[in-house]
Amino acid sequence: MNEINTEQFKEEKALSNPDEFLLDNIKMYHYEVMDDGRHIWMAFYMEDNKIGHLNIFLKNRKIHTRYEEFYGDTSNI
Repeated sequence: MNEINTEQFKEEKALSNPDEFLLDNIKMYHYEVMDDGRHIWMAFYMEDNKIGHLNIFLKNRKIHTRYEEFYGDTSNI
């Protein structure tokens, strides 16, 4: 996979602990376990050049989520 220059991104949206959100036009999906049993990170690369990052993590024995969406060039994906 090609590296994406994150300096060109402009933050468009940030959600903390949403009950639900929907994504469409997903070109590619990337999933990683960052800290075994404590943190999962996901990236969504959309057709309209948006890139979404979803973090699901355990903090004080409670599950938290954070979703951020940026504009970037996903044409090389």
